[in-house]
Amino acid sequence: MSATRPAEPQIFRVDGFKSPSLPEERRRTLESGEREPLEMSVCGVLEAAKARTGLADFGPRDFQERLRRLLAEVQANDNIWKESKRQFLEQCVTAAVNRLKNRDFLERHPQVADVVIDRPIFVVGLPRSGTTHLENLIAADRRLRYLPVYLGREAVPDPGETTGADGHEPRWQRANERWQRLKANPIMAAMHEHSPDHACGDNELQIPDFASYQWEWMADVPGWRDYYLATDQTPHYEYGRTMLKAIVLQQPNDRRWILKGNQHSEQLPVLTGVYPDATIVMTHRDPLAILQSVLTMRGLQVLAGQKKPDIRGHVAYWIDRVERMLRAYIRDMHVVPAARRVDLLFQEVMADDVGTARRVLEAAGLPATSASAEDLQHYMEHHPRGRAGRVVYDLAGDFDLDIGALRERFRFYTGLFPVRHEV
Repeated sequence: MSATRPAEPQIFRVDGFKSPSLPEERRRTLESGEREPLEMSVCGVLEAAKARTGLADFGPRDFQERLRRLLAEVQANDNIWKESKRQFLEQCVTAAVNRLKNRDFLERHPQVADVVIDRPIFVVGLPRSGTTHLENLIAADRRLRYLPVYLGREAVPDPGETTGADGHEPRWQRANERWQRLKANPIMAAMHEHSPDHACGDNELQIPDFASYQWEWMADVPGWRDYYLATDQTPHYEYGRTMLKAIVLQQPNDRRWILKGNQHSEQLPVLTGVYPDATIVMTHRDPLAILQSVLTMRGLQVLAGQKKPDIRGHVAYWIDRVERMLRAYIRDMHVVPAARRVDLLFQEVMADDVGTARRVLEAAGLPATSASAEDLQHYMEHHPRGRAGRVVYDLAGDFDLDIGALRERFRFYTGLFPVRHEV
């Protein structure tokens, strides 16, 4: 009897960037929604959050200026469907709800301040550069712990919530319900898993502080980007660290953290200031491969959310964004002591996932053991690449880009880190 061969992954192709259009029925639905009133105000968000939680203490009110900027920029954009504005407004209310819950938990548990985050490992890298896979693989080592999606979305439970009969608490259930809705779109499921126990970026913990570059993935907010880049992010990293401590208090163990965040590549001085004993792992990938994935993934939101999809503007924004992040990393990487910085080429990870994971562990002071090898191998066996499908891209064809000119634009980076060209 022959061995059963694994099923071939489903192949997806995203069309519509060259000549964007909406089905007529969908357009009529969106246009009818334009007539409905929508209030996008700081007061409205805060009142909605208070009504949902029964709580009223948001803590320091400096966040209101950040919330105001986000709301005003989205509201002022006449090219965004009102339905998309409602969805963004709901994200703001959710963030405010979490801020209230966080504040209530911290007030009731002052001992959070005594928790120590000891020698964390941070996987840093641009979006779509392999950071999620690498973090999940390394996190399989039983000596480490990671931030799962359900805790990234809700660092603390609702007051009075308890674990259900199935062993899962309500915030896990809420994250799972959201994942079931998200993966109804098989392309999104193939591009980025967001199941409750999957590792997520620790930038999520800053969202209730209305901070971080994460908001750039939720809406078209170039003004917010400029504000974020011009503002010291230390208080927001400290907010995220506090919520990490709150998670430790809820789920105590002595394992070290492995975390990841794309934003960290342009915030190394802040990251190392808030976590001075951290090991920093930077993944390096062909910028053009990153761009074709980012432009497609974020581009799906552009197609769905804009009345007249501005593909040229979308492309220009994210090419510039990727360049800024890479230049910031090169500018600041010296702030990480050489003994605690690991630079990994994407092709190295692809060629030997487990070997590069061991390299990271050893750099973090976690020597190879038989138990660690078993953990890493078990993860790889149960998480084959492309199991949810594979998306194919056409950077030049979809987005009308000059590949040679792009290569030259990113020479400052590829000349320093010899990534394999993938496009």
